[in-house]
Amino acid sequence: MATMNIPAEKLEAYLEDIKADYVKFWKPEDLEKEHIQEMIEEFNKGLRYKVGSKYIKVMTSNSVHSFIVNSEKAKFPLGTVLKAASWAAPATNFGRGSVLDGSYQIRWTGAF
Repeated sequence: MATMNIPAEKLEAYLEDIKADYVKFWKPEDLEKEHIQEMIEEFNKGLRYKVGSKYIKVMTSNSVHSFIVNSEKAKFPLGTVLKAASWAAPATNFGRGSVLDGSYQIRWTGAF
């Protein structure tokens, strides 16, 4: 099993920001509806990550949200957020910020 080189609290803060953006997607009056609350709960349960030697893959229930650089040997610095190019690989054209300093810009749908 690969070692996570990112502090756990930085990764958890990133996941919490994704969850918060999903809540912002809904109109305030809709947040009181039971089925919307169930959808938010379902989204939060489906948000997870898998640690690999080069990248940490952040996934929602059925898609890849983003990748985070987990290796000092990668093209980008440790902690860099990358957009997903496919299920198995990140887009390596440029970084989308860093989880280490909180400079990333994300939406619940992915990094941009």
